[in-house]
Amino acid sequence: MVRQLVSIVLILAAGALVLLAIRSFGSKPGSVAEGTGQTVPSQQPKDVFEFERAQARKTTLAGRLGEDDGFMAAIFFGGDILGSLEVCGCPKNPLGGVARRQGYIRLFAERYPDVPFLHVDTGYFFSDRVDPMTGDLAEDVVVGNEWVVRAYEHMKLDVVNLSYHDLPQLARCFQSKEFRRHVAETPVVKRFLSANVRSRGAAYANPQPYMIRELRGGRLNGRALRVGFIGVTEAGNYRGREFVVSDPLVAVRSLVPRVRARADLVVVLAYLSPERIESLARENPEVDVILADVGRPLWLPPKTIGRTYIAYSAYQTKLLGELRLYREQRSGRWKGLARYIELDGLIPEDATTEALRAEARRELAAVQRRLVERAMAASRGTRHAASGDGATFVGSRACQSCHASAYAVWTASGHAHAFATLQKAKRESDPQCLGCHVTGYEQPGGFLSIFSTPRLKDVQCEACHGPASRHLEDPTRSYGKVGVPEGCLPCHTRENSPDFEPLSYWAKIKH
Repeated sequence: MVRQLVSIVLILAAGALVLLAIRSFGSKPGSVAEGTGQTVPSQQPKDVFEFERAQARKTTLAGRLGEDDGFMAAIFFGGDILGSLEVCGCPKNPLGGVARRQGYIRLFAERYPDVPFLHVDTGYFFSDRVDPMTGDLAEDVVVGNEWVVRAYEHMKLDVVNLSYHDLPQLARCFQSKEFRRHVAETPVVKRFLSANVRSRGAAYANPQPYMIRELRGGRLNGRALRVGFIGVTEAGNYRGREFVVSDPLVAVRSLVPRVRARADLVVVLAYLSPERIESLARENPEVDVILADVGRPLWLPPKTIGRTYIAYSAYQTKLLGELRLYREQRSGRWKGLARYIELDGLIPEDATTEALRAEARRELAAVQRRLVERAMAASRGTRHAASGDGATFVGSRACQSCHASAYAVWTASGHAHAFATLQKAKRESDPQCLGCHVTGYEQPGGFLSIFSTPRLKDVQCEACHGPASRHLEDPTRSYGKVGVPEGCLPCHTRENSPDFEPLSYWAKIKH
């Protein structure tokens, strides 16, 4: 009797493992944590850092590539690179970057040479940071965005969904007079997708509302797998005059019958809020898959609504999504499994993509230096601007005479060497990094460049306490009280400082 019970338990366990390995679009939500074979519960959303920690960062490449469980095709997906080709984040283990992304896909192709695949982006691949003086895209942003197009052409992305963040740069690419040139130089722009972004007139080309991409060969055994993609975005804060952003749910609803008739698998690339993504699934049961992007540093586990399977891109593609596709023999229905691969230092960089990234960095650094020099020339002969109460930045040395012990604590802290970390990474002119490595960046009289304002490099006293000139004039005046952790959180975010813990970090700089 005991042996029979044990046998039953083993059979049930084996069955459970099979169900775990292959999940249909209509199955319960969940995904397999890469390299572990364990499911990630999908009842409670987790942010990307909790998800990363839940996985073994020291897994082997074989673990990252996963087991060969008979899948027949795959779709790689990512999003939110924000106009940057670089690895991202300030921790000891920076993640992402196009060279690692392409490096993993190359490894996948070597490991599974008979598995055809597609590579798509869910949106926010351009930066939309503006120059506060002109209100237009900053000059270095335009250059960085142009390199994203070149990189995506080099990487041969199959479909690129447009988010509302991408539209200011899109206006430059899709000007009717320039569009043909862009298509000739970087044909990937023809694969920019949106069903609910339309130009206001003939001055701009329109993105494709949907695309049918066909997979053949290898494990498909002579069959063609036709994948129909529809792309949508929220309107967000887009206020441009070049394009109109209509209701994304209405756009999908109008296209699904047409795409369904032409495709074996219908996939929506959606740059929407989680709530609207779920509404989209409920209103369109004929959609098989939604590859979604919420545009925030969250990782939301895959889930199923009705017959629609939803998987979310990881923010800044620090984890690459891999949707494995399976075909049920009896029904012919396609099934799928979403995996996520951490793009850390274990993933080798693709050499040609890395060379392109390095060239992009050199050009971008030159542009940023030129912008700094221009700003320096414009500021010569002018007094340093003051903050709202008339105070200006003076630098930490001015604090030393009265606050010797606090100054000693600061000089021994990581804050006193924050700029050196940027120099080591060759990011000392990068606006996305400077704010948390210098004092007073983008504030009146604050850090401008290492050449013109070297006394304000690093995270000095005034980075937390504010401009100190008025305090120097009258030391009895109330000044600079900082709360913990409130004063730390603007820079010590979960994204850039995942190990941040207020008490232990405060102990390092207590003064």
